[in-house]
Amino acid sequence: MEIMKKQALILLTMILVMISNNGRAQSISGLIDGYFAYNRFWGNVLVAQHGKIIFLKSYGYADKEGQIKNDTGTLFTLASVTKAVTATAIFKLHEEGKLSVFDRVDKYIPGFINDNTDSLTILNLLNHTSGMAANIAHSDDFSKEVTSHPDGKIVTLEQLIDSYRGTKLKSRPGERYDYNNYGYILLGYIIEKVSGMDYIGYLQKSIFSAAGMTGTFVQKNLPRPHAVGYFGIGTDNIVPLKEEVNPLWSIGAVGLYSSAPDLYKFVKSVFSCRFFSGEVLNLMIDTGINTHKGDVVWTAGWQKEEIEGHKLYSHCGSIEGFSTRISYVPDEDITVIVLSNLVRDFTSGGLSSVSFSYVDEIACDIVRIMNGTSVACLPAPRGKASRNPAGNYRLDYNHFLSVSFQNDSLFLSADPGSDFTLFDYNLYREANDSTNNYMVCKKFTFSILQNNFGGFEKYSTDGAQKSWFNEKLFTSIMNFWEKVKAHDGNYISSNIYEKVIKPYGSDYKLAYHFERSELIMQISFDKEGLINGFYILKVLPKCNVKTVNLIPVNKNEYFVDGFRYGGYKDFNVKYDRKSGALNFKSNDGIYTALRMDN
Repeated sequence: MEIMKKQALILLTMILVMISNNGRAQSISGLIDGYFAYNRFWGNVLVAQHGKIIFLKSYGYADKEGQIKNDTGTLFTLASVTKAVTATAIFKLHEEGKLSVFDRVDKYIPGFINDNTDSLTILNLLNHTSGMAANIAHSDDFSKEVTSHPDGKIVTLEQLIDSYRGTKLKSRPGERYDYNNYGYILLGYIIEKVSGMDYIGYLQKSIFSAAGMTGTFVQKNLPRPHAVGYFGIGTDNIVPLKEEVNPLWSIGAVGLYSSAPDLYKFVKSVFSCRFFSGEVLNLMIDTGINTHKGDVVWTAGWQKEEIEGHKLYSHCGSIEGFSTRISYVPDEDITVIVLSNLVRDFTSGGLSSVSFSYVDEIACDIVRIMNGTSVACLPAPRGKASRNPAGNYRLDYNHFLSVSFQNDSLFLSADPGSDFTLFDYNLYREANDSTNNYMVCKKFTFSILQNNFGGFEKYSTDGAQKSWFNEKLFTSIMNFWEKVKAHDGNYISSNIYEKVIKPYGSDYKLAYHFERSELIMQISFDKEGLINGFYILKVLPKCNVKTVNLIPVNKNEYFVDGFRYGGYKDFNVKYDRKSGALNFKSNDGIYTALRMDN
């Protein structure tokens, strides 16, 4: 009897686990199905936990022209996820005693740059703290120039290294994080010199074979056609990458091709210490430096952050036509692999908010789903549009909308006589306020328009007068103002569109509307109502999308696909038949438009 009870308990536990996993898989599927419905994702997604793959699904085409769909074995170029494999190989050599990650780089590549490299170690290359000015296909705030070598000029790795020997350090090794592709190319070169084998040969012997990875290659050894890279994310105009280039000298930084199941084997092998001891693994994942990008810390080959209170180790990669990410949550043994062959063209213009891909968002939301947290999903199109919402609406006393029904579809248009659109309405609605702070912000705008800040410093703290509101700053503001006018046309109007109460006081955001742009500024007040901070936040290209399609997703519910119009925010729209109102919800607010023609 006791044995039967135990067997029943085991069976019940198995059923509950299956139900739990199925529920999660459905939630994950719902998340990615939404991205796929609006052409925001093509590719493969794998999710595993406790040694079991619980979700593995393919989306879109590996070859659209040939009508070949992605499948679970499709090979994708990994872009910079290659670096995680390179770092693993370096630590494998460290474990074998063939090198130390604390060795100086010039021990293996003498004179690789023309500067003092006494303190520049292999570990600095691994965690992007080398301080080298030499870099490839990357720029940042400190190194504006993007260095790129056409394949015709640089053929071998030795030629690449020779071309950089005259470069110097721009910061002391170990001082700060600065993502560096060239550093990982040097690591690939070190692997070859120390192992006495070519890069892919050493990986095949020491990494791929050990992990059971039978589907990972470099471009020249690909056994079959791989996924074609495509541009046109979020649109219907999806076009293939014209030419894919992974030069032989880029080994170490990019160049590997793999499948989702193979990458799962790799992640599992790294974190189960199949390649090296737990001590070496800890050295790899805990030798970190703050990136100053949120709470992200860069370790020796992985970035570390927290999601839902759990440590998350990951590496992402982006290259023309492709976007990739591998992620692992140690304390829950969750692996997430996301490989995509549909992205935005690097060379295309448009808003800076336009995502290159949604791979990172998908991976992080899957981790949240696995922890039982609800995430926002894009609603799949469903059903037909109704005529009921057609009519005229008022957002406020100055901003109006109309909805028309044409060819079984609903279209929402902003008032053609005004400057605002649905996507930037938040910048045009007035945050009416009766406080003295609000009046000071109005006086600030008047001072700009008059180019006369005489006496304005009296509204600020003593500290702000010294650092912010003084003649030098006022001159800088006007110089910047004139530059915006010269580039983006005449000033049209302005408003205070947001007030945020903070523990130290309050922040007011001001929008200045030019012919071709929106200039956003912020003035911060302390609790006594004195200005203690001033910021020019950003300049946005002016939105000209006056008409959008309302996509039916449920009864009386619609969706505005912002990406389709250039990467703007999405809106969920509900029509309230009883009140005749349209309710809009986006990531920056909730608006209600009242019916005017009931």
